Amino acid sequence: MVIEIIVAVVVFLFFVPLKFTFMFYINLLHNKGAIVLNMWGIHLLAEKFLISDGEITARNKRNKETKIELTKEDKKLIFLNLFINSIIRKIVLRDTYICAEVGKKDNAMATAVISGAVLFMIDLIFAQIFSRKAGSYHTVDNEALFCQNKLSLSVEVVFSITLFDALFSFVKSLLKAHKRIKELNLEKQKNETKVNVGN
Repeated sequence: MVIEIIVAVVVFLFFVPLKFTFMFYINLLHNKGAIVLNMWGIHLLAEKFLISDGEITARNKRNKETKIELTKEDKKLIFLNLFINSIIRKIVLRDTYICAEVGKKDNAMATAVISGAVLFMIDLIFAQIFSRKAGSYHTVDNEALFCQNKLSLSVEVVFSITLFDALFSFVKSLLKAHKRIKELNLEKQKNETKVNVGN
């Protein structure tokens, strides 16, 4: 009886879609922000990040730092690109809230023009995303701030995915990233060999 209950729980957790909330914030003037991932109100991920000198520095609540170089050859970036592309196909979007805050101090016209352009770009991008995800809807809030310099974007996404699909995407991306890194290393070795032979 106990074994049957354990099996039922495992099947439930792996194959029944679980609801998650993902929150993302970035201040584009200071190149910093934060990401949070919740499941049933439990923080699974909470990181602050800073973009500077061609790399992203992420810091969690325990002050553990992770650095990702913004180059095609960075191992973490290769994996993240593959994982995001893979998992997006698996998730079911439920609800999305996007808030852009735009302000150019003492320049109302610039604030209005930039605010309108940002709103247009957000609508364009998310129209493409939501056209492929039936059953989802989104809300856009665009705030024009006339008394301060600000350019920030907040995104809150409610989605569901099975742990099986998440794990499958993770393993698949890990294997692809490993293969891609090997190819890049071989290509680098060949280029270095050509340079040495040329000298």
